[in-house]
Amino acid sequence: MLRNVGIDLLRGVAAFGIVGCHLWVEPRTDGGNLMTALCDFNVGVFAAVAGLLMCGRRGDEGWLEYVGKRTRRLLPTYFFWSAIFVLVTAAFDLLYDGGCLNPRYETAAFWRAVVFWGGSSAQLWFLICLFYAQVALMGAFKACASRWFGVMWIALGGTLASVCAVNPGWFYRYPLRLVAFLMTGYGIGCCLQGRLLEVCRKYNRIVWCCAAVALVLHVVVGAAVPAFVKDWLAVGPILLAFVGWEPQRERVVKVAAVLGATSLGVYLVHPLVTRGLWAVVARMFQPPFSAWGVLGEWVLAWAVSLVVVAGARRMPGVRRLV
Repeated sequence: MLRNVGIDLLRGVAAFGIVGCHLWVEPRTDGGNLMTALCDFNVGVFAAVAGLLMCGRRGDEGWLEYVGKRTRRLLPTYFFWSAIFVLVTAAFDLLYDGGCLNPRYETAAFWRAVVFWGGSSAQLWFLICLFYAQVALMGAFKACASRWFGVMWIALGGTLASVCAVNPGWFYRYPLRLVAFLMTGYGIGCCLQGRLLEVCRKYNRIVWCCAAVALVLHVVVGAAVPAFVKDWLAVGPILLAFVGWEPQRERVVKVAAVLGATSLGVYLVHPLVTRGLWAVVARMFQPPFSAWGVLGEWVLAWAVSLVVVAGARRMPGVRRLV
């Protein structure tokens, strides 16, 4: 499987970025809004990394075997956290947000969304849609896994990202966007089977400069370029920069490994943390929130989430669910 220290670190960085998507600090100053301008970009990064890692699956692994592994890995985690968020949200309704349950709990549409589309929380859609996409695409990916097919997958991913960018519906904004970046990451993984990986390692500083320029342009162009198109244009340089990064210090390697191992857990836990922190912050500080205020809560929410996940991973019965 194509996986290295850089990808582990990227997963940890993306998890940190996703935390910034779900902060409750509102309203904000212009600087406060700018602070989280790149946060949603990390959704595409997570999906592209998942596609990249799919590229290295064993050639002798059948589709049913792959589906079985994905089912055992993702579905128990998905349903466990769906139940947690349903219960915690209900508790907030009763204890903090008015003293009565939200009427949505009485509708069949809500429970269908909880079971099939991650409707219990703002972030669980990714987990279940990733399962659907990987199951649906793995057969096609394995049949078209050469370097030249990699270019095709990248192009298909860019086309689909463009389609999603101009269609405001939920299906385009979430499941199809995930598919677009999953394809793109898989295509990049196919291309890395040739000399591209060597080039990324040899000229890693140049690749990092390209990635930095891509992120700066992502922010500077603003609404002139649709968000998902900007994400797609930037995700390639970012993946190549991290894949080609080869740290020499053992401590850096260990930190990257920890951040990679806890990235999914941080992604799952953080909405509970940000919601709880807001209950405290709203009483202590007055809006609007500046860039420093947003950054402070962001870092604190991420750090608390990381500590919670690190503790949970020490519990044998909970480890596989984070």
